[in-house]
Amino acid sequence: MEKLSDGVARKTYEFLGYQGNTRYDTHLKNLGLVKGTTLYIVTKEKNQPLIIMFKGVRLGLDVDVARDMVVREKELDNQVSMVSLSQLAVGQVSRVVKLLGTREVKRRLLDMGLTKGTPIVIKQVAPLGDPIEIRVRNYDLTLRKQEAEHIMVEGVD
Repeated sequence: MEKLSDGVARKTYEFLGYQGNTRYDTHLKNLGLVKGTTLYIVTKEKNQPLIIMFKGVRLGLDVDVARDMVVREKELDNQVSMVSLSQLAVGQVSRVVKLLGTREVKRRLLDMGLTKGTPIVIKQVAPLGDPIEIRVRNYDLTLRKQEAEHIMVEGVD
């Protein structure tokens, strides 16, 4: 058992409980974060909220709240290890696993041909990481970094 705040980005954990303020515990339960829930740490950066994903929901957590969350690392045999499209490097090949965001964001991404299982190749990334050019379904598409963060992919190569 360890604290979520001690967890590592891009790893999967099992939520065991919350040991802090009862008000936060109730709020986390209302969001669907109950004992046994599998969660994935999307990003963990210094002086930034901890971004986790569980049950298809992305949630930003304050470090103090994450410090009171008890988790254990989960070994995944057959489960997909997902990362955001914005985290891939030029030349990497991946496959779409899930689209996150509001209904409008998902609809826009689906309209661009980014459906589950679609292979994607990272063609170019601007010097500051925004925009990102990808090849999908035999055409080139340019996405803002913010849009790419809504596309969860699994690495193929």
